[in-house]
Amino acid sequence: MTCSNRLRVLFFSALAMLTGAPVLTNAQSTLSQNQDGFNGERMDGFMDSGPDKDTTVVEREVSKNYWQWTFDPSTALITEIEPDTIHHAFQYVHLTEGMKGSFSHLGNMGSPRLSRLFFERGEVEDFIFDSPYDYWVKTPYDFRFSDAKSPHLTLDYYKGGDKRTGEEHLKGTFVANFNKKSGIGLDMDYQLGRGRYTNQSTSMFDTRLYTYWRGDSYSMYISGNRDNMKIAENGGIQDERYITNPEAMAEGRKQYAPEDIPFRLYDNWNNIKRTQLLFNQSLDIFRNYTHTDSIGDTVMTFTDRLPMGKIVHNLETGKLNRRYIAYSVPEGFYAHTFLAEDSIDKAEQFYVNNTLSLSLLEGSTRWAIAGLTGYLRHEYRVFHMPDTIAGGKETYSRENEFDLFAGARLEKSKGDMLHFGASFETSILGASFGDFSLDGYVDLSSKLFGKKAVLGASASLSSTCSPYFMESYHSTYAWWDNDFDNEFRTGIQAYADIEATGTRIQVDIENIGGYIYLENTAGMYQNGDGVLQPTYSIKGSQHDGQIQVISASLDQNFKLGPLHWDNSVTWQKSSDSRIIPLPELNVFSDLYLKFVYYKRLSMEIGANCTYFTRYNAPAYCPAVGMYHLQNSECSIKTGDYPLLTGYANCCLRGVRFYVMYYHANYGLMSNNDYFILPGYPANPGMLKFGLSWTFFD
Repeated sequence: MTCSNRLRVLFFSALAMLTGAPVLTNAQSTLSQNQDGFNGERMDGFMDSGPDKDTTVVEREVSKNYWQWTFDPSTALITEIEPDTIHHAFQYVHLTEGMKGSFSHLGNMGSPRLSRLFFERGEVEDFIFDSPYDYWVKTPYDFRFSDAKSPHLTLDYYKGGDKRTGEEHLKGTFVANFNKKSGIGLDMDYQLGRGRYTNQSTSMFDTRLYTYWRGDSYSMYISGNRDNMKIAENGGIQDERYITNPEAMAEGRKQYAPEDIPFRLYDNWNNIKRTQLLFNQSLDIFRNYTHTDSIGDTVMTFTDRLPMGKIVHNLETGKLNRRYIAYSVPEGFYAHTFLAEDSIDKAEQFYVNNTLSLSLLEGSTRWAIAGLTGYLRHEYRVFHMPDTIAGGKETYSRENEFDLFAGARLEKSKGDMLHFGASFETSILGASFGDFSLDGYVDLSSKLFGKKAVLGASASLSSTCSPYFMESYHSTYAWWDNDFDNEFRTGIQAYADIEATGTRIQVDIENIGGYIYLENTAGMYQNGDGVLQPTYSIKGSQHDGQIQVISASLDQNFKLGPLHWDNSVTWQKSSDSRIIPLPELNVFSDLYLKFVYYKRLSMEIGANCTYFTRYNAPAYCPAVGMYHLQNSECSIKTGDYPLLTGYANCCLRGVRFYVMYYHANYGLMSNNDYFILPGYPANPGMLKFGLSWTFFD
């Protein structure tokens, strides 16, 4: 069979698996952005009991090496990254709460989430509505390009629970090269969380296509993606006693099935669609280097071309759309109704960004001890949202903005001991005129007990205007217009990473002036069952003073033969816990046995525990699809509940797979207060399974 025929069979076999799998039946759409492949051992079957090989046939060696890279969002330069081939902790990849359980969410897989660790929260962009889905939604700069010597197809499949209320995730990545300089790739990602509780389903679909040309001087990269997410909103539980004290309810049951527990909303959805395109082109700058060499009595002169710099142009464009669809809303759930009930409740953003950068490469001359890059970036943005209803007809506002940013970066990344970098960016023209950010870092590596030890520190200073939809937003149930001052932040970080003892210590401190946030200004109402519930009236607000946040974290891993105990503990404190509420203590502890069975099957068998102290956690509002501060009149605390999970994580001939039982202590403790967020409990106990398999041609 020729290579082209093998490729065709491989591709259409993968396509048939993607389109014909049961997970896609009666489903909507989904996404995840983990674009990794696997560079494993030879996969020639699990057993060697087959017939002897024909010694007259010469087997073709298939290379399983490949490289991956992303683009820096500021300079548009390539950043080489390591493919994710790690077996350890593979069982946590599909969990919405993150690799170390630090994210709070609504319970179901794929639901909006928010980190309980302040310094783990990312920067919020103008289109604020997709930030709670950062695990599933990635920008074009998070996307991984792959250069493979041999075509390969990676299939990931995850399943939890049963067909009626369970969750499934299917992901396929296909990579192939036309020749040594060009290639193509296709990623398809589908996730469906039906939901253990009523009206909790999530459906997400993402597809990405890319191609590239990496020439001797000129290179070109193109990628496009389409994301579609649909999230059912249940508004939280009607009465927390269904979870915390089921005996007190009318039916007097000891415990309620999840699907029998009533929630506050029905026939409500949030829908987010994203379409993005990236085009990157670069031209390498070379200098001629002449040197001589002696071969016997003959002196030869050679001229080589050495890379000296790079000119890069980057074009990014996209359209982001969000709709809130509410067919039925109980009276009192929202404090205000600003538009007619049949209005189209949507917000849109269209943008075009162009970046031009010029770089002097590190090591290109004897004086270039660090790389230096200067760049200009022009951003053009258009925002749409409802405005007013005049004469019974709804109108929409349209606002255009632009910014011209100038920036520079100095970075030394080569070498084994000292690394450092600094960058500066400011808006020199446009809506964000005067905004700036300045940051720098340094780290020093050495040997301690024969292994690597790193000491590092970083600092940052920034003054930025608020994201557009934080300052102004119009919709059916939420409406605000503000004129915020810039948010001013200063921060420092220091850490020590000691490989020999499995220790990492990190301290973060940040001072924030003019902190911008969302809050609920409404009080409470009594529902039909006589239970007090919060009413929602969300608006953007700004704190008029200074807030300090400090965090200290310790990662400590112990090992005794095959027994491993990995721990991650974070203590944090906010000077104003009403504006920035944080749990003081977050703990993730993982105890497991790690061994190799019959020299082929790598196994990790153990259990983990996630725990955080009780605090006034941010609440979630379906109308904006965002987290916000609770109203002080009806504040509800969550936390102080250990969530246990048992698992077996395995790897056999490059195939990774696991089995876990999530929330293994469900129903076994006197403490039944397993609410992650106000009104949203964690999922009950659930059996989960995951698999990742890479096929090379």
